[in-house]
Amino acid sequence: MKKLYSVTLMMLAAALIVAGCGSKSDNSSTESASPHNSASSSASASQPASGEKVSISFWTLNQGWEWVEPAIADFEAANPNIKVELTKYEVDPIKEALKVAASSKTLPDIWFTWGGTLGSFYPENGMTMDLTQTAKEHQWSEIYNKAAIDMSTYGGKVSGIPVHLNVLGMWYPKSVYEKLSLKAPTTFAEFESQLQALKDAGVTPMAFGSKGGWHTMRLTEQLIETFGGAELHDKLNSLEASWNDPAVVKTFEKLKEYTDKGYFPKGYVSLDPTEAENLIYTETAGLINEGTWFDGVIAGQGFDNKKFGVFKFPNDQKPSRASVFAEMFQINGASDPAKQAAAVKFGEYLTSADVVNKYIEQYGSPATLKVTLSPNTPHLKEMLDSANDGGFLITDQALPQEVAQKLFEAQDKVALNEWTPQQAAEAMQKAAEAYKSKK
Repeated sequence: MKKLYSVTLMMLAAALIVAGCGSKSDNSSTESASPHNSASSSASASQPASGEKVSISFWTLNQGWEWVEPAIADFEAANPNIKVELTKYEVDPIKEALKVAASSKTLPDIWFTWGGTLGSFYPENGMTMDLTQTAKEHQWSEIYNKAAIDMSTYGGKVSGIPVHLNVLGMWYPKSVYEKLSLKAPTTFAEFESQLQALKDAGVTPMAFGSKGGWHTMRLTEQLIETFGGAELHDKLNSLEASWNDPAVVKTFEKLKEYTDKGYFPKGYVSLDPTEAENLIYTETAGLINEGTWFDGVIAGQGFDNKKFGVFKFPNDQKPSRASVFAEMFQINGASDPAKQAAAVKFGEYLTSADVVNKYIEQYGSPATLKVTLSPNTPHLKEMLDSANDGGFLITDQALPQEVAQKLFEAQDKVALNEWTPQQAAEAMQKAAEAYKSKK
């Protein structure tokens, strides 16, 4: 699977720009030869029997998915024999809810999840529908970005319907940067100089909340890329190199340094990322590491996203890679065939060019090709372009989950002076060895 990711990420730049170019040059091409582009068309080789009523349960996120209720209403109107039962969660709660449901064999019929090791658990344990034949018959290669399909594939089998292909960057309120006469940094030294300039001006440099671990992780992975380079970073994520490496120690040292200098919000170790996000809106913080979805989040909170800027983390590597990841819908392999057919039809509908174009301002960064990007998501193309030189799979999808959890623990313990940076690196390597010994 790691080899697949390596190949995928090498192709990411080309794949992303194809998606961006398609959206620009094919503004009228919301109609496709694909059968799933119409709500009333066949979406699976097997369909519910005519007139048979089917109810499917659907779990997805809360934030950024405000558009899904009207989309479901349209789908149900066009498919009166299918009822969609929607449940929405925040980011960490949906991960926990899916784990609990998996252990109790009560998974929904279709659910939202991430790629990498977050999504791989379900197909690896035989819990998802194999969509390989569906992908072939419905010509997914002409509908979805290839990188997104690859990131939804495990063991050679397509396990998810691609929804988003995301790229991360550093967002900032333009007014804060303008007041301090700052411009987007192009080197790591410039980035660190700006952190101190923000702090000196009474602005919290980075609005990070470490509750759950993944928000701070986005900085940790960029520091590893900065100090260790792309080759070592990839080997660390594939557990082919020792985490007890000087570059990893230096990364934890830098996290400790930033903590001691007050570059994070007070009490950030237990701060919820959504609370940290509010510091950006009030212009009391200078930077936040978010992705291609953030235009919609800013607008959804009632703020003008054009008053914010974004830059690629300056990790001093050549080529400079961005952090990327995919999101998808998976379908319950234990559901009866009628429910599975309805779930496929529904998942393909939500990711069709018609639906994406209708809700493009809130949709985020679609994995669907031949869509029209909105002027109200002004940073989307810029962020997609930032991955033209390549990308690395975001850490909590690249690492096995138990190793990723150890990273979250290590970040916090270093910040709280419970572990030295060296001890954190040693703990990471022990976790990696323990995982490999089980395999």
